[in-house]
Amino acid sequence: MRGPRIATVLGTALLALPAPAEAHPDISMECRVLFNMENGRLSGFGEAWTFDEAFSAQLVLDYDENHDGRFDEREAKAMETEVLGRLAEIHYYTYLTVDGAEREPLQPFGFRASLDNGAVTFAFGFRLPEPIDPIATQIAVELKDPDFAVYAALTQDQPAVLRGDREGRCAATVRDDTEHPYFDGTIVPQEIRLTCRPAPYR
Repeated sequence: MRGPRIATVLGTALLALPAPAEAHPDISMECRVLFNMENGRLSGFGEAWTFDEAFSAQLVLDYDENHDGRFDEREAKAMETEVLGRLAEIHYYTYLTVDGAEREPLQPFGFRASLDNGAVTFAFGFRLPEPIDPIATQIAVELKDPDFAVYAALTQDQPAVLRGDREGRCAATVRDDTEHPYFDGTIVPQEIRLTCRPAPYR
């Protein structure tokens, strides 16, 4: 019999939050974003979340049923359904804006779960309904939990990766989004902004 579902932790942690001045997240994760470019346009993006030691240990306890130190297809599917599936209402902690307007809903695909040196990583992608021109529009992604039960921080090692930018005309830059703090204004999210320059005139 499995231990308490970690999805329950994600769902109920919000109820026990202290006052903002004393707040600290129940779970932390390091995140990386991969932008997928096709023919000079953004067609989608992927994310990888690596959880803290305590949360990773709980995931292993709850989902590595055969105790083999990895997640097989059935175990990963259970995590996708019971953990990731409960995050739809909070945008999967992911906020995509195009010219300042939020794009939703986002639907994840290709979920994978891995275990490395005790740390659990979730990886998955989001397809866009239509490719977005990063030259004509301002594209930005933020990962955050507005209720601060989960703290999403970009990894120091390659927080943003570009794939398919064959001509090297695009860049992903990270900045502190001081204009949009959350959790009563006490937490400043990190924003990844995708910018591309036009092809040179020939």
